[in-house]
Amino acid sequence: MKKKAYEKYGDFPAEYFTGQPHLELCGNFRCVVDGLKSVLEYSENKIVFDIGKKSVAIHGSDLEIDYFTPQGAVVRGTIISLDFSQC
Repeated sequence: MKKKAYEKYGDFPAEYFTGQPHLELCGNFRCVVDGLKSVLEYSENKIVFDIGKKSVAIHGSDLEIDYFTPQGAVVRGTIISLDFSQC
């Protein structure tokens, strides 16, 4: 049954469907974060998301949350680095 569910989505890697948080960078100007729990910190230079047992911090300049839902968010701005830490 699970195999058929993966087959229906074509070329997506199986890891995408594990329920784990998923981050996708587009250059250094956009980051899509799926599977987040909440926003822990929000400023123009740093945005921190709770992604379950870990947090991810996005560092940069002119950062803003362009789109936010309970399932994920899109961050725009000049992204300099990402770092992960245990919650």
